[in-house]
Amino acid sequence: MLFSSHKPYRQGLIFLYWLPVVILLASRWPMVRELWQRAWPLITALGVLIAWAALSLLWSPDDDVVRQLKRLLFVVLFLFGFAFFGLLRPESTNGLLRLACHLLALSCLIALVIQYAGGDFTHRAGGLGQLEHPILGGYAIAVAALMLAFLPHPKYRGLWVASLIAMLALIVMTQSRGLWVALLSALIAMAVLRGGRAIWAVAGLLLVVATVGFVQFQEIILARGMSYRPEIFQASLEMILQRPWLGLGLGGSYELKLASTETLMPHSHNLFTHVAIELGLIGLALWLAVWGCVLHAAWQCREQAFGRGLLAVMLFCTAAQLFDGGQLWDSPRADWFFTWLPVGLGLFLLTGRPPPASQPQTSGRFRSEKTP
Repeated sequence: MLFSSHKPYRQGLIFLYWLPVVILLASRWPMVRELWQRAWPLITALGVLIAWAALSLLWSPDDDVVRQLKRLLFVVLFLFGFAFFGLLRPESTNGLLRLACHLLALSCLIALVIQYAGGDFTHRAGGLGQLEHPILGGYAIAVAALMLAFLPHPKYRGLWVASLIAMLALIVMTQSRGLWVALLSALIAMAVLRGGRAIWAVAGLLLVVATVGFVQFQEIILARGMSYRPEIFQASLEMILQRPWLGLGLGGSYELKLASTETLMPHSHNLFTHVAIELGLIGLALWLAVWGCVLHAAWQCREQAFGRGLLAVMLFCTAAQLFDGGQLWDSPRADWFFTWLPVGLGLFLLTGRPPPASQPQTSGRFRSEKTP
């Protein structure tokens, strides 16, 4: 949210994230063994998926192999960062996430003031900086709102409520129907799975807000129709059937031709069909294995606040991938909030808890070491 252009954002990632993870990998390699002990099913699924994506470069039409391998490396470093944080600082995560969500809520308030200062409330809202896109930025903010909703702080309830209201206001004003449906679906699913008056009240409140928003912007919402989603899905299935097992290969660009309008779409607007087009049904099965491992970990830890938050995020992101999923291997951007960020949070959840009793704790010394 602090960078209006992508270049300084990428440079910031290099110095503030990628480089520290590389230093940790070089200086504390034994932690990888402990990471394997704590999260081997998820790591296995991730390793096979990334290896299959790299192998698919053999039949991919994209000639820039170095760029594609670099994107795979970004994903690996991103996930290692979460895993290392889970091993070294598990007690700090809730506070860090709350701080990030509160700052993001402040940016939502600033964005709303800037965009609606003129009084034109028909304009679709977006976040600041790299979150300015009303759809992708809205999804990213919704992920943060869900995590914050399940991480209340007893001393700062007022700030917690104010931050949720600010993020919810921007989510409503994005006028993104897929975002609204995904958020409502996640909260209603959490209410069914867990129960309790609080979450039912929140789900009911959001339903009322969505109804009011629909009435208020009915003409604008209905004017966009179904946004060609059924036609896009049909064209995606036809392309999958052309190369069902191997796909086009990593980085293989494509266009979907809609028979009804002769319109060309640059992607499938559905992450699952996109993965199948790019990496084949084998790649789709591997991505579903990764997603299933994270969902299972969140379900197992649903009695913890962090586990409940991750479970809500997983349900939301599953719906988001159905409606507006684009790329899986693109460079880090807002899309990662509902693809790789939940996987990273799942790795943290698995590494931040003690390993199974049947497995020896070979490198527990990292718990007591002082880390700069």
